[in-house]
This record gives sequence, structure tokens and C-alpha cells, in this order.
Amino acid sequence: MARKKKIDLKLKKLNRYFMITKVFLALTPLICYLYISLKASMNAMSFQEVLSQDPSITVIFLIAMLNPYIAYLVQLIQKNLIKGNIKFAIINMALLLIAQALTMNLFYFTMLLYVFYRAIQYYDIPVLKSIKSSTIKQALYNGGGSLLVMLISCISLFATIRLM
Repeated sequence: MARKKKIDLKLKKLNRYFMITKVFLALTPLICYLYISLKASMNAMSFQEVLSQDPSITVIFLIAMLNPYIAYLVQLIQKNLIKGNIKFAIINMALLLIAQALTMNLFYFTMLLYVFYRAIQYYDIPVLKSIKSSTIKQALYNGGGSLLVMLISCISLFATIRLM
């Protein structure tokens, strides 16, 4: 009985970590919008003028707009973990972590890394074994949404490098 209670407590903690991550990811565009609006008001410009005159702000804004979709993918990962679809979860976890690293988004990278680490521990997922047993077809099928995020992250990385 005490073991079941301990497992339920760990599951509640894991679900809370997932929820916190999804909320932060979903709120990112609002925070970015407020930041750009503040910058626009300080320079006596409109929101659109700031975006058109400063390409680095535009890239940041596009990356921020991607985060609610990443929150949706994290929700899908959580549902698939509960269902036992380990390959879907592992492929998407890896792709989302790579995408966050490409956008140089350290805060969200560490947040996702921690949540995914805790999920791997809780569900006792053999990561290397799951990755080795996956085929390219499965990776493309299961990681479709995350591959889109990776594509946009690569474009954002290229734009960021060009702006430096």
C-alpha cells in the first residue's frame, strides 16, 4: 500500500512538472509581445515598425511563437507515455531538445531536459535501446510535428548566425 502511494506521489509530481513546462511554453509569446511592445513604446514606434526595423527581434518573436506548438507536442508526449507508446515519446523528446538547443533557448532546453529526464526515470525507459530499434520510417511517422519544429529552429539558427 505504501509503495502504491509513493508511485502515485511520483506520478503527481511528474504531471506537475509537465504542466509547469506547458504553461511556460504557452506564455512565451505573450511575454515576448509585451517585451516588444515595451521596446516599441520606449522608441516611440509601433509594434510592426520594431519588427520590420530590427531583424533580431523578429527572429526572437518567431521563436517565441513556436513555443505554444512545442507545448502541444509536450502534451502529446505525455499522453503517449501514459499509453505506453515509448518510441513516439523518445523520438519527439530528442527532436524537441535538439530544436531548443538550435534556437539557443537555454531556459526551455534545461526545463524540457529535466522533465524528460524525470519521465524517463518514472516510466523506466531504455533510451538507447528504443532509439536503436527505431527505423527511419518510424522516426518520420512519429516525429512529424517535431521535425517541423526542427526545420523552423534550423532556419532561426541560420538567421541568427547571419545577424551576428
